[in-house]
Order: sequence, then C-alpha cells, then structure tokens
Amino acid sequence: MTDLILHHYPESPFSEKVRAIFGAKGLAWRSLQVSMVMPRPATIALTGGYRRIPVLQVGADVYCDTALIAEYLDSKGSGPSLFPASQLLAVQTLARWVDTELFWAAVTLRFLPENMGNFFADPATAQAFAEDRANFAQGAQVRRPAVDEAKARYARFLAEMEAQLGDGRACLFGAGVSVADFAVYHMLWFIHAGGGMADWLAAHTRVSGWMDRMRKFGEHPGEAITADDALATAHAADPLPVEQASDIPAFPPGTEVNVAPVDYGVMPSHGTLLRCDTQAIVIRREHALTGIVHVHFPRHGFGVTRY
Repeated sequence: MTDLILHHYPESPFSEKVRAIFGAKGLAWRSLQVSMVMPRPATIALTGGYRRIPVLQVGADVYCDTALIAEYLDSKGSGPSLFPASQLLAVQTLARWVDTELFWAAVTLRFLPENMGNFFADPATAQAFAEDRANFAQGAQVRRPAVDEAKARYARFLAEMEAQLGDGRACLFGAGVSVADFAVYHMLWFIHAGGGMADWLAAHTRVSGWMDRMRKFGEHPGEAITADDALATAHAADPLPVEQASDIPAFPPGTEVNVAPVDYGVMPSHGTLLRCDTQAIVIRREHALTGIVHVHFPRHGFGVTRY
C-alpha cells in the first residue's frame, strides 16, 4: 500500500484522533510535522487552500477532515470496522456532536491559564498563535462558549459518559471501539493535555479507565518524512481514478469550484469538480510542486461554490 503521510503537529487534537486510529487499525504511517501556524507551503500546495490540520496524503490523493480520514483508514486497516452498521447512526451522531459542539467547549477549557501547561514555548509563539487563529476565525459560523458554559457542558458530558460505561462495556457502544470513541478521546486528550482539571477525570473512574485504554492506541509514532519528500511523492504518483458525478445540477463534473468548510476555517480550495455526492466531494488540482492531485472532502460540513 502507498505510504500514509499525515500532515500534523503534536499539539493538534484532531491529529491525535488520527494518530490513535492508526494504532487501532494497525497501520504504519509517515509523519510530516508542520507548523502550528501558517504558512504551511507544502500542505497548502496539496490542498489548494484548505488549512485545517491534519491532512492525510496517500500518493497524489489528499484527504481533508478527520471524518473522511477515519473512513479511509477504516477501509485500509485491520480489525472490526469503526463504523458498526447496527449502530451507525448513533456512532456518527455522537462523533459529529463531539467534533463540533464539545470541541468549542474543549478550546475554552484548554486555554484556561491553569490548563495551559507548556502549550506555548515562549510569548512570541503565543502571540503568533493568537494572530493566526484570529485570521482562521474570520467568517466562522460558530460561537466559542464562555468558561462557565464550557464547564457545565463538559461536566454533564462526563456524567453521561460515566453512565454509558456503567454496564462494564469497554467502549462507548459495546466491546468494540468505534469512531465515536476516537472523537471523544481526542477531545478529552486535548482538555487534559496541559495537566489541568485532573480531578475531573479522577472523579469518573469508568471514564478514566476508558481513557487509559484509548491512550495506548496513540503510542505508535510515525516515521518522519520531509516536506520535500512528501511533495515528491505526490509528483511521482497518479491519483486514483474517480467515477465522475454530481448531485448538484448547477455544478456538473468539470466545473471550476471552491470547496470550503461551512462552520469555521472557511478558506476555500479551488479545483475542477470530479465528484459530489452524499459521501464526499472530490476536486482535481495541479501545482508545480505536486503535479496533478485529487483532493477529497466529506460532504457533511462542506460546501461547494462556483469559482
């Protein structure tokens, strides 16, 4: 199988979600560590504008958003599916709620002074991060909750999660791990990564035990790769063929389009539309550094507009 190259940085919660999935699915991967802030020239050359992290590169195919990345890795790795058919609606609904609603509570809690830990190496890094994320938030359609609201949201979630695990199950939806477990894991990992609020976990013994089990999945680091090598890999490869189709009559295959998230980080990627259906959006791009690439987005949470 073509190398799985993850564009990520260590502190990124969504990257931790994918790093753990690699471990759960028994997949070897290559690690391209990018800057916490822009610019990220190699990654942007591949995506054409999409700037959320992580991004998964597989040869000349680029997968954006962890919802789609998780589906791709599930199809390539070993073991039972992370998307159990009999519980698919419940698993996906929880994962999406955590990745959106709980995420913003997690951001509020992680950046409380007592939870910061060593997130920033120095004041200059902190300032650069603040400026970068202010730009990232332009056009956002979401609201970051105040501290009291975030604490209340998280307290209720922990109580409900403790109850869910109350029958002795190992994972949220039974004995087997699902994508919902990884969505919840990376949020709890992020909230507590700075060492703060440890008493919140300690007060929920079943959640704490579950968290210890989930952490083990993320203990298998990837093999380092340089940005130049990642770009060369894309340039030397051909993207996978795509059956062209579109469920948007105004945008048939071949239309020049922009694709962007609809909630935050709404910087678009430009390319030629190849496919748009209920599962995914795929565009074709060409760049001097990458050659021809196909960029894949999930349909849920992303919009298509004419370029």
